[in-house]
Amino acid sequence: MSDKKQSTNHVPPPTIITLTLPTPSEGGIPLERATATLLIQRGELAHVRQFTYIVIDDMIAAFKEAYIALAAVEAEPPIIPEAPQVTTKPAPKGKGKQKAASEPAVEEEPTIDIPIQKGSLAVKISYLKIVGGETDAAAYRQAVLIAGKLVDGGLWDGKTPIRIDDVYTVQRKLKHLSEKELALFTLTDFVQLGTTDDMPQNNDQATLEDADNQELQPQIGNSDDEHLSEDTEQPHLI
Repeated sequence: MSDKKQSTNHVPPPTIITLTLPTPSEGGIPLERATATLLIQRGELAHVRQFTYIVIDDMIAAFKEAYIALAAVEAEPPIIPEAPQVTTKPAPKGKGKQKAASEPAVEEEPTIDIPIQKGSLAVKISYLKIVGGETDAAAYRQAVLIAGKLVDGGLWDGKTPIRIDDVYTVQRKLKHLSEKELALFTLTDFVQLGTTDDMPQNNDQATLEDADNQELQPQIGNSDDEHLSEDTEQPHLI
């Protein structure tokens, strides 16, 4: 009987995994909504992580990394000191409500993990936009890889927003370039700087095009030529 009790006491607790994924729409998942959350828990220890979910391989990689991270936590469990007991005086009802209303909670912008040679780099989702060409899930996946190569080449630090006109055109430009060769270029050779708010409006572009067309139109009926023809003396026959 004692052996059975000991065997039941040493049964490891089950592993509980909670996965939150974005819902696809219009044939894919937009990059600004491609953030997923994975919570893995075993007993009193747990690990939570966010990752970019566009294809199934992203979820499989997140599971592997989460298992490794949880094993590391179990190998060296953190020591959490007990919080000291502090007695607080109840605040007046009226002042407490006014203070809570005047200080709204500030939500942090979600980030996307850019794969680089030395791990990954967390970049705000609004800092990587596709403004032309294909915008499906495969295009967003390619945009993430392009961003990683720009970081490895020292052209981008992930702290300024960039816009990609056509991911497949940029990918062909970067395909055969090494990190040393990338140092000969600038960031604007491949992408545009700034957010989508910095893009020129269509009305301004139409105005510039109309102005250029007007400048290129030939001038018909030059008044100076008419005056010259009138002032030119005709030869007299003797």
